[in-house]
Amino acid sequence: MSNNLERLQAEIAKDVREIVQFGIKDETIGFLTITDVVVSSDHSYCKIFVSFFNNPEKNLEKLNRKKGFVRSALAKRIKTRRVPEIEFVVDKSFLNFKKVDDALKKEEEEISSFKKDEENITNIDDLLK
Repeated sequence: MSNNLERLQAEIAKDVREIVQFGIKDETIGFLTITDVVVSSDHSYCKIFVSFFNNPEKNLEKLNRKKGFVRSALAKRIKTRRVPEIEFVVDKSFLNFKKVDDALKKEEEEISSFKKDEENITNIDDLLK
């Protein structure tokens, strides 16, 4: 990836964070974090990955209604000939992490209960002697 594209992605991420935080007057959009920005090689499309504290689908819908405002505010900030079309996408990496973490915790609980059962069996064997 070229430095120019990486620089543009970082600039878009910074500017969109500020626009969403200070420019959008909709208080019903919950707390969000911009996790990643991917710009196409021809700079015509931009995917902005966001994660929400709660109600991701509902908040994403509200945010996508404001993407025209975000794009026009972004056009005033970045120095490019063409401002990319913006698409907000929910970042599912946290949800995937949570699923894996929950599965590991469940597996750990099963192993510890199996070890307790095994200890009880050995204690019974000692009593039978």
